[in-house]
Amino acid sequence: MIEELVFHLGDCKTGTTSLQLTLAENGWEAPGRSIAYTAKVNHIPLAKTLTVEREKRFAKPRWTGVRRAFHASEAQQGVISAEHFEFVAPEALDAALKQYMPRLAKTARLIAYVRPHADRLVSTFSERVKKGNFSGQMEDMHRRLKAQGMLYYTPRFEKWRQVFGDRFTLHPMVRDQLYKGDVVEDFFHYLFRSEDFRITRSDATNSSLSLEDLAMMREIQERIASNNPGINPAQQALGWNIAPMLAGLEATTRTKLALHRHLAERVAETYADDAAALDAAFFEGTPMSDALAAAAGKAIAEPQSVLASDHFSADEVRRLHAIADFLTRIMEADPRYFTRAARPPEHRNKPIVPTGGPDEENNEDNAV
Repeated sequence: MIEELVFHLGDCKTGTTSLQLTLAENGWEAPGRSIAYTAKVNHIPLAKTLTVEREKRFAKPRWTGVRRAFHASEAQQGVISAEHFEFVAPEALDAALKQYMPRLAKTARLIAYVRPHADRLVSTFSERVKKGNFSGQMEDMHRRLKAQGMLYYTPRFEKWRQVFGDRFTLHPMVRDQLYKGDVVEDFFHYLFRSEDFRITRSDATNSSLSLEDLAMMREIQERIASNNPGINPAQQALGWNIAPMLAGLEATTRTKLALHRHLAERVAETYADDAAALDAAFFEGTPMSDALAAAAGKAIAEPQSVLASDHFSADEVRRLHAIADFLTRIMEADPRYFTRAARPPEHRNKPIVPTGGPDEENNEDNAV
């Protein structure tokens, strides 16, 4: 039976997959320490019972399943990790804990990581394009996220602290603010409250796509969507699972995706107050404000194009269309099987409880 429960709440695009695979694959060593981690990769299905209407009927079996696993475990600590908690109201999680895990509810610790505003804009743009969820330009993504309020961080994180008090911790996803400059190292340092551990798993999980790779994925995803707009979950599976393959292959041209200067200045103006408020409320120093101010200095002069025609010849685009048409045929034959088969073999086990549709920023819902 575990003695303490720790939640890793995300956010999306803060190294969550690397951390989750380190937990799932026991990619760490620490003398006298033991962890119970019940997911194949993540606990997104568990988190979705608190946000997605069609998933709420699965709340009891999913939460009690995890509780039983923790009760049967001889580990000292249990960990639940899902970036989908970014979209969960803290009151809803507090209520679920009190209902399903009352013994652990009062002492559970929670940690989240927040990515600087400009970096999060770029990473969200890349993520949604590669999964076929967005086909506009970076400026369009900025306008969309501003309208949604997604990058106005302070009110959301203040709610978590209001509900959980000092049991909630927020760390900035800024290298010099993380233990050993790494989010996985930082989480285990927080988890164990100690430096006496070693991370043994190392890879480039979910590495960012180059501009050229992103243009290719955009063209393929646009073509698939034009063939059949009803198979988007399979498109998301394609984008999610092919990205690490592309990142792991050598390329003669690999341009880094970046903001252009005018947009970086607009982003800095939009989120300056939020960055300052978040720094004042949660951090020593001004890491979020500093990162936002530095964005313009790191920006490039002109906007980048993610149009395939600006990176590939007409014949190369034709070949991309043929690949997309072929993928459409496979997806249409069995979208659910394609979504499962696209995953690495070790992640294909069916969940104990049905999981429903994919999350907008992470469709790896193969967890219990």
